[in-house]
Amino acid sequence: MTDLYRRLIASSITIVLLICLIAFAFNSVFQYIVAAFVALLAGVAIWEYEQFVKAKGGRMILPALIILSVIEVFSFFLSAKVDGLEHMPIIFFFVAFLVLFALHFGQREGAIVDLAVSSFGLLYIAVPMGMVLGILYLSGVDGRWWLTYLLVVTKITDVGAYFGGNLWGKRKLAPTISPKKTVEGAIIGLVCALGASFIFHLASDFSGAFHLGMLEWLFLGLVLGIVGQFGDLSESLLKRDANKKDSNALPGLGGALDAVDSILFNAPIIYIYLHFVKV
Repeated sequence: MTDLYRRLIASSITIVLLICLIAFAFNSVFQYIVAAFVALLAGVAIWEYEQFVKAKGGRMILPALIILSVIEVFSFFLSAKVDGLEHMPIIFFFVAFLVLFALHFGQREGAIVDLAVSSFGLLYIAVPMGMVLGILYLSGVDGRWWLTYLLVVTKITDVGAYFGGNLWGKRKLAPTISPKKTVEGAIIGLVCALGASFIFHLASDFSGAFHLGMLEWLFLGLVLGIVGQFGDLSESLLKRDANKKDSNALPGLGGALDAVDSILFNAPIIYIYLHFVKV
């Protein structure tokens, strides 16, 4: 129960913070604070990821990777806000890739592994976190609605799976990497995702800035409900391999990577959908 209370308190504070960030996201000054917050969150997640790598005997040039990750996140913000910079995230990712290689030119042994884990960290964390800003500031839609949709559906899946597994879970979903997760919890989490998506569909009928059609709510709710749980299990895989219970020791949250693990997998889905299907 103590863990549950901590989760509730931490979640309440987080929700209030997110509401404020999203509500004022289009303010001419506050938008830079929003971008800085997302970039900071990505930087902390990269640091936590580096702890996993160190636990396995790997090495990363951490300051450089954090700087590259922060710039990559900001590149998505600039690509959405400035005409002519639409391809900046792809260009900078390639530049960052070259920089990582250059930083290892003096290393004769272990370069392959170190480059692999560094590049993976950039792709696994920085790119999806940047896509969060790409969703929020995409021209042609009210990104605040879509980001809220992403966060609510993703997190309600986590909540449904957590409580469903604790109340009715019997069959283990992935006992090797996450002993507490159950098949029943995963199914309930998916049902919750579909329910939340359907509520957004109903709400969109009364909103001129957001539209979620009949097939859209079903398709996206299903995909987000499944893929988000893959994201959760994927971080569990990394933690178990590194023999870590949480990515950090923040009360009620664990760590930044624990908080965004499912969002890292779901953000690209909404980003790609909005860029190549919706708009």
